[in-house]
Amino acid sequence: MEDITIEDGNYVEYQSYPSLKWKPCLYERAVIEKLLDDQFKSFVERVKKTDCQAELRRLLAAGPPIWLEDQHALPLDDGDEYVIKLWFSHDQQERSAKLKGAVEGAEREALWAELKQFIIEEGKEEGDDDDDGKEEKSDQNS
Repeated sequence: MEDITIEDGNYVEYQSYPSLKWKPCLYERAVIEKLLDDQFKSFVERVKKTDCQAELRRLLAAGPPIWLEDQHALPLDDGDEYVIKLWFSHDQQERSAKLKGAVEGAEREALWAELKQFIIEEGKEEGDDDDDGKEEKSDQNS
């Protein structure tokens, strides 16, 4: 495994919102760049291809992603909501952590509604949620 260092140009820091604290990323530059390019597209593909309704509900619970996220490489402090910026050591530049292809506002809401059509409610059987009833309880609170 390659070391992650400023000298090697593969070191990345991330800034979380709303604290605006900077922290070292636990993945190297190439991995972060790949996630930025692929995370949104991968989400949409998983929603469209999964045959597991429980997975589909979990994927769609928060809606289509906007910002780069990885609980292992980019852990957030309590109170922080998402990663807003990245700093790459190889060129000393800050970049947005917004995912390639991600949409916001009305466009995101329309995409979310379109993707929710993959959820099958009719014919749902006991245990389909695979969440020990957590989904049912959260639906009742809505």
